[in-house]
Amino acid sequence: MNLTAFALLLATTATVTAVWWALPALTRPTLPFGVAVPASRAGEAAIGLARRAYTRNVLGLGAAAVLLSLPLALLTDFNLAAAAATIALLVADTAAFLHAGNKIRTAKREGDWYAGTKQAVTADLTFRTDPVRVPWLGLIPAVAIFAATAIVGLLHAPSLPDTLPGMAGLDLAGGERVPTGFWTAANPVIGQAAVTLGTALVLVAIVRVRPELDAARPAATARRYRIYLRSLARLGLLIVACGNLTLAGIALRLWEIVPPSIPFTLALFAPLLVASVAAVAFEVRVGAGGHRLPALPEEEDEDTGLVQRDDDRHWHLGGFVYINRDDPAFFVHQRVGGSQWTINLGHPAGKATGVLIAAVVVALMAIAALGAFGVIDVPRKNGF
Repeated sequence: MNLTAFALLLATTATVTAVWWALPALTRPTLPFGVAVPASRAGEAAIGLARRAYTRNVLGLGAAAVLLSLPLALLTDFNLAAAAATIALLVADTAAFLHAGNKIRTAKREGDWYAGTKQAVTADLTFRTDPVRVPWLGLIPAVAIFAATAIVGLLHAPSLPDTLPGMAGLDLAGGERVPTGFWTAANPVIGQAAVTLGTALVLVAIVRVRPELDAARPAATARRYRIYLRSLARLGLLIVACGNLTLAGIALRLWEIVPPSIPFTLALFAPLLVASVAAVAFEVRVGAGGHRLPALPEEEDEDTGLVQRDDDRHWHLGGFVYINRDDPAFFVHQRVGGSQWTINLGHPAGKATGVLIAAVVVALMAIAALGAFGVIDVPRKNGF
């Protein structure tokens, strides 16, 4: 195993560890590890103990993944070792997260944290009569980058060589080339179109999803949620522009308009770095549902005397999976992490979608396993 492979293994393990380590910090204080608790109980000692134990477990699992995967990488194939280490680490981190949630759930049940409270849910119909709108002018940079890339591609199409770099041929060292064809040459432009259209559809859906409001402070949380949606829409438009810019650079390299070089390779992924920094800054400043935004002076004393309803029975796998047959919503804001949504698997359409996704995942895993053991011959893909 060379130094580059070792660095890649460390980077993958560090990324997985960092994501799972940060997950509880991105979640709202009243939903630690996907468990609903009253705001007055968010500072309970049991929650602090669960957080500290979870942090130790995640960091220890990350270190163990590196130490155990190194001998495997030396004795077997590096790709196999890296894949095994990553999958094992994901499973172990998930188990640690679920364990922390179970600890809090047990403490909540034994301490009867909701005793004496009046549980309720609240709705704000102004999100229907006066919905938050996506600032579509912000999509202009992404569309302009897509159009410019397509024009350059059309102008350069007659002079394309008979072969183009494959996935392994875009780095500095070059690699195997593939025959020039429409799908091979147009891959980056097709990717830009898919990213642009997909982001637009997602943003349209998100601003229409039922808002997550606190029954104790409905006015304050409604105002914050509006700011949250507007900021999230602007972030999405920035991310799609950065993604299209990176795909434009890949197109220039694929069409061999720009030769491979270290500065160009760094510039190629700089937009993705900008998008990542913007996403992290958004979560730190705004938070899921806008819970990190400061309250206005007139909102400091808002208190209806109610607490948000405890609906843990509808959330499974630590707050990642939602199943509620009585909820007409198809998309709901996920409990865990930051700005994420999930499908209501209790909804008829959500159930069908879940079955389809599960079938696809199982099929892909079966194909990968059969290919790994040589039972079937999995074709190699050298395109994008």
